[in-house]
Amino acid sequence: VLVLTGRDAIEDRVAGLDAGADDYLVKPFALDELMARLRALLRRGGGAEPILRYADLELDPARGTVMRAGKRLTLRPREYALLEYFLRHPERVLTRASIYEHVWEYSYDGMSNVLEVYVRYLRNSLEEHGPRLVHTVRGRGYVLRREDDA
Repeated sequence: VLVLTGRDAIEDRVAGLDAGADDYLVKPFALDELMARLRALLRRGGGAEPILRYADLELDPARGTVMRAGKRLTLRPREYALLEYFLRHPERVLTRASIYEHVWEYSYDGMSNVLEVYVRYLRNSLEEHGPRLVHTVRGRGYVLRREDDA
């Protein structure tokens, strides 16, 4: 985060940096200086998302890859999004409504079985290389957990 502002008091700079900014640039500024600061921020990296892991499953958001038991999986885009949502909330029961909202980006109307279809696709892909990780919680939704924790 690079703060571009007209507020030049030391207290403002300290507050901006303490609030999470990586750099603070006061207006007016030279375009060359702005570009140099942006290049410095890009060199630092830190923008890459960490690899999501659970059991023998890995999802790398930066590369868009999924591995299970050391083998690379090929998932459809919606399966990938569904798995990513599960991996960001392991061992938490996710309701159908929350999954629809976060993966499909619309409200669950209770009439569609599209979620069940994609959970089945995802399970089939994952279970080729290991035990079940995506479990149904009757009347509530789905959960990502090891089979022995079920």
